[in-house]
Amino acid sequence: MNTFLRDRLSLFTFVAIIFILGIIFGSIAVKTVEYHVKQSLFSYFNNFMSSLNNLEYDHHSLVSESIRFNLFNIAIIWAFVISVFLMSFITLLIFFKGFVMGFTVGFLVSEYGYKGIMITLTAIFPQNILIIPTYILAGVMGIYLSIWIIKYYWRIERLNFQHFLKYSFDMAVLAFILFGGSIIETYISPYLNLFYGLLVRHLSRFIA
Repeated sequence: MNTFLRDRLSLFTFVAIIFILGIIFGSIAVKTVEYHVKQSLFSYFNNFMSSLNNLEYDHHSLVSESIRFNLFNIAIIWAFVISVFLMSFITLLIFFKGFVMGFTVGFLVSEYGYKGIMITLTAIFPQNILIIPTYILAGVMGIYLSIWIIKYYWRIERLNFQHFLKYSFDMAVLAFILFGGSIIETYISPYLNLFYGLLVRHLSRFIA
């Protein structure tokens, strides 16, 4: 494991910086959104939160959609690596993940203040404990293998089918971890957010 991290430390740093830049640009983008677009997002989010509070949503449909989305992204990364020439798109995917998170958290905090922070901690943070590190690791592994393939064509490194087999197996493991993130996102995070809402409601009554 130490060798694994040491050989890829520079890539981990690079991919992490790309992700952080995505978060920064996403949070900045919130301030550039036009008023009517922001109002539409505000209305959509309020309606979604109301459906959660009333438990009027299909768990099976949501978890299936989340799993398909994550599996699609893992498959995209795998395909980009195999093609080699599309390796740079892996960094764009990582940047986009950071951008979406930065925009989402920035929007919630700007529109809801303290409540937005609590929504982030209860509805967004739990699943991303698994999802974000998994995507970063997938990006690092993908870029590392792509560089190895390039070195093979330059006759610097040796490469065989076992490298692709091991990479595919590792990506399958990461896909399984993302499956856990989808379960948390669908079955745990909504109830954490619901519990927070009920707790605040009862505390406000008690204080009043």
